[in-house]
Amino acid sequence: MHRGCISLGNVKCDECNSVIPHSGLYLIIEGEGDERRLCQQCSLEKGYATYKEEKGEKILTFFTESV
Repeated sequence: MHRGCISLGNVKCDECNSVIPHSGLYLIIEGEGDERRLCQQCSLEKGYATYKEEKGEKILTFFTESV
């Protein structure tokens, strides 16, 4: 299961080990007893997130068609 979340601080990306700042967006990927957290940049690189245009604004979404 994939969940888009907002960081409350002290959250670390499991891919690049960067700290996700307070109010930063990140993705949690839950699997068979496994849970990974990915920052925005890693999510974009791996295809779990995209930017889409909605009402004339570009927004980041974790709900892609590939998921």
